[in-house]
Amino acid sequence: MPDNAVCFPEADALLEIAGLSVSLGRNSILENISFKVARGSIHALIGPNGAGKTTLIRSILGQMPHRGTIMFRFTGNGRIGYVPQFLDFDHSIPLTVSDFIKLLLQDYPLFLAGRKRNMEKVEEIISVTECLHLKDRMMGGLSGGEFRRVLLAQALFPIPELLLLDEPASNMDEVSTSQFEQLLKKLQKRHGLSILMVGHDIRRILALADHVTAVNRRVVFDGKPDILQNPARLAEIFGLGFPDLFASCKAEG
Repeated sequence: MPDNAVCFPEADALLEIAGLSVSLGRNSILENISFKVARGSIHALIGPNGAGKTTLIRSILGQMPHRGTIMFRFTGNGRIGYVPQFLDFDHSIPLTVSDFIKLLLQDYPLFLAGRKRNMEKVEEIISVTECLHLKDRMMGGLSGGEFRRVLLAQALFPIPELLLLDEPASNMDEVSTSQFEQLLKKLQKRHGLSILMVGHDIRRILALADHVTAVNRRVVFDGKPDILQNPARLAEIFGLGFPDLFASCKAEG
């Protein structure tokens, strides 16, 4: 862990990662990653393309072999909600939002379910992310922002203790991104959500995150996001190999 890492009491940490390393063959993807996610916080994970951010998320989800320790300090249902950056989905399939949610709910054929009860549950789920009006829309016809809200809705049923978001603003315009961020803030406050999100837009991270961990195979910064307002400090942290992040911060500062 870098010298500037921020520590807090174990009781306040919902997730603790210690000495996590991932290799594929002879290639080292992540090396000795250590940081904590505070309970009830929005924690941003940043870094350039190929830095290992998605690999880290997959390791937390138990989908990637790794060395080191991933410790959860759950006190409730112990559920982890997940919204991927991409969903391999055939947009030509005539599937409504309601049908999509039903498929996630059922472990038996849909025609065997009570129609009224089924729809009530669907409406309850999508209402959490304020997209009830989309229930009869085709999944393939949704905008990027609408599609993200539906994916978020399924990740929040039931309300998890930890929510993982991989590039939640991808394929969204400025207005949709702002609305999505406001929704996350509202959900965090209402349900006490702990959120770990992969992001790249420095301006957005400054507005949304309580804490930032920057990764480029190793942890290169772990602390409050305010430091990202300083282009010189950002360049020192990330070096010349991070032009996109540096340019984003410089444009804002």
